[in-house]
Order: sequence, then structure tokens, then C-alpha cells
Amino acid sequence: MAVIVGISDKHTVMADLDNMSFKRVKSLALLTMEKFRLNGFIILKSSPKHYHVVFDKPMRYWSSVLKVIAWMGIVGNNRNLWKWMCMQAIKGYCTLRVSPKPINSHSCKPIPRIVFRHGSQTNMIKEYLTFRKRILRIIKHLDV
Repeated sequence: MAVIVGISDKHTVMADLDNMSFKRVKSLALLTMEKFRLNGFIILKSSPKHYHVVFDKPMRYWSSVLKVIAWMGIVGNNRNLWKWMCMQAIKGYCTLRVSPKPINSHSCKPIPRIVFRHGSQTNMIKEYLTFRKRILRIIKHLDV
């Protein structure tokens, strides 16, 4: 049995971008940030051609977060992003993995690592990274 730990929030715009090149992810993140005035973002690489994006501007309502990720799903023209967005809509909040993820009994996807930063990092990104750091410390302690 495996445990996969993630961060969930209904006030932070986050997206799981699978089967996309870094160039395409960066382009979509910049376009989204500019269109919705999201101030800044980070891109985390979760595995080859798999990325997470976290935007900095706090959103007051879940419907605003949903509007942004739905727009990303349409503009990104990526079936995996659309499916991820639909699952977030069903749950009522966004979740991104922060722990390793077992693929099979012999290997796992690594902890997502930051590969790009742009713009403001002082609001939701700061909160996300602080919480992520705490979670990773706990995971490391449990592995010992």
C-alpha cells in the first residue's frame, strides 16, 4: 500500500500539465498569468513531460479558480489537463502531489521540483512552498 501526499486548496490556481513540453507549459502559464492578472507563477517538474503550475494571486472564490483552470484546459488543448480540471471541479478544490508517487513495486515518480519562477512569489506561492516544505520534512522523518 502506498501513500501519496498532495496539497489541496480552493483559493490557489494550480494546474497539472501532463504530456506537455516545458516550452508549451511555460507559454500557457505566461498566457494564463497575463489574461487573469495572476501576478506570478512557479513551474514544478513532476516527471519527464509532466509539470505542475502554481499561480501567486489568491482567489476569493472557488468559481474564479475553476474559471481559470477551465480556460487553461481549453486553450491548452490537452486531454489530460481537461480530465484533471474536471476532477478538481468534482472535488471542489485543486490538488497537486508533493510526495513521491509509486509507479510499480520497483520505481516511483520523484518529488516535483521547481524548474522555473516568474513574477510575484509572495502570496499563494509562498504559502504553497511553506506548506510543501513542512510536508516534505514529515515525509523524510517517516522514511528514516
